[in-house]
Amino acid sequence: MGIYREVETEVTCDTCGECIKAWSSAGTGVSRAWAAYYARVEGATVGKKGVMCKECRIAERQKKCSLIKRLGEPGREADGTCRGFGTENDDEPIEQCKRCIACVDFDWEEEKARLKF
Repeated sequence: MGIYREVETEVTCDTCGECIKAWSSAGTGVSRAWAAYYARVEGATVGKKGVMCKECRIAERQKKCSLIKRLGEPGREADGTCRGFGTENDDEPIEQCKRCIACVDFDWEEEKARLKF
């Protein structure tokens, strides 16, 4: 009689309950550190306060944004991302908005490349 072990690893958002990443493997499985790494590559945040998916991160960031609190709503895209605030002469978002994860112009591919080994 043989022994068979199957390990399932699932990373879920603590805020909305959405599954961010999941693995099913025979044998050893995926460690917590690697699961956290792959969740970060997908745009999630993993830390002491828990796991938060990309969409919840964007919503949380918009709630805390000092520019939105001070200047009002800048407009939203269909997916809920912020269009950012421009200058008087230009519709292009300012640099502070471009660096924000909630802005349309934030480069998620660059962020993935930064996190990759």
